[in-house]
Amino acid sequence: MNRSKRLIAAACLAAGTTLTAQALAQDASQPSQPAIEAPALSEQKLQSFAVAFVQVEQLKQQYMARLQEAGSESEQQEIRNEAGQSILQAVEQADGISVDEYNQIIRSAQSDPELAQKLSDAIRQVNQ
Repeated sequence: MNRSKRLIAAACLAAGTTLTAQALAQDASQPSQPAIEAPALSEQKLQSFAVAFVQVEQLKQQYMARLQEAGSESEQQEIRNEAGQSILQAVEQADGISVDEYNQIIRSAQSDPELAQKLSDAIRQVNQ
């Protein structure tokens, strides 16, 4: 993947994890958007996603704290770039899941309450 694709992927990851948190918190009885085809999710993929998600959330918290302390716009942009690279690396280093799969799972969870619940349960287990 070239540098610009990596930065775009990192930006999508950063935005996507926020969306996933919202999707996981949604009430399953609410009407949802048209379903995006969910990827086949084995237990291994589910675990890999949960581990990557927890790592991404931890990185986001660390970088948000640094962003709040940043003085200049250029310093903030540098921190955002570093955060994007760190988030991308966290997902790439997770065993058994690619960045594309991670993003597809996030998109799928937004419209699939059953998948969102499975992800929520797996994330809870990783956090224990």
